[in-house]
Amino acid sequence: MYKVIMAPTERSDSDGAAISLAVKLAQLFGAELRLVRVETAPVVVETVARPPVLMMTEQTLRDERLERLRKLEALGTECRALGDITVITALEDGRAAPTLRDYAMKFDVDLIVMSSHSRGGVKRITLGSVTDYLIRNTNIPVLVVKPPASLTGATTAKTSGRIVVPLDGSALAEQILPQVAALASRLNSTVSLLQVLTPLNYSQKEIMQPGLPWWDADIAVADSYLAGAATYLTEKGLTVSKDVVLSEDVATAILDYSLRTSADLIAIATRGSGGMSRLMLGTVSDEVTRKSTSSLLVFHPEPGADHDNTSGRSRTQALTGA
Repeated sequence: MYKVIMAPTERSDSDGAAISLAVKLAQLFGAELRLVRVETAPVVVETVARPPVLMMTEQTLRDERLERLRKLEALGTECRALGDITVITALEDGRAAPTLRDYAMKFDVDLIVMSSHSRGGVKRITLGSVTDYLIRNTNIPVLVVKPPASLTGATTAKTSGRIVVPLDGSALAEQILPQVAALASRLNSTVSLLQVLTPLNYSQKEIMQPGLPWWDADIAVADSYLAGAATYLTEKGLTVSKDVVLSEDVATAILDYSLRTSADLIAIATRGSGGMSRLMLGTVSDEVTRKSTSSLLVFHPEPGADHDNTSGRSRTQALTGA
């Protein structure tokens, strides 16, 4: 599935886990790895013209750029030494987020692997301005690596890790499943499908426990829905489990479940618009990505996938709360 993997880098310590995982995935998929660093030109304000100083500044900038190129190519050499993969390095000029987006589109990148640190300025509510921008402004899955990333130790000879996949009964959320199937099959990971049911009214909220008529019916519908998604994955040779959880707080339920099952990765679809549309594919996914201690695969699907699969919703609010 993945032919071109892009790994943005600042050549800092926080990049290490993401680069290691990007190399591992490039090996497993036989993909080309593109290491990309973006250089934003500094703004120099001179009130009085002083040519010698300006010339020195220009020379300094050229020297610094050359040094960054050397370090980037050295990183590329290190990555090539780790496995038989094609590694391309690129030092681009411009604002980081849109430049990375344009680069990814130009070279048909189909997976972005990056660390979770934010870059400059004031953080957004999610993982930082660059990561958040790429999630919201591309339809390329973004694998956000949070150290320690145990998936870097995956081999084809053993099972490694667990991927938790929250689903809400909508076709849009299900767009994450092919991405999960591709990763889990190469990483030999197990997959846990999760649906969170929330109470619709006061009486359900007061008595949130199985065994009551409405919960039994809703849980049965949710379990049937997850069984359909599980069939899709098991037909691809994956080991899959499914769980239905009752909770008033969807994001917290996802995070608690991921901790309880020792998840290495949470794979979640997002609307990516950041507006008022749908809770799961906006506020909840933002909160999960911001608070999760596990790495995340966040996918903003193509437009047109946003219609409900009502068989998975019944009278409950699943992840959307809508």
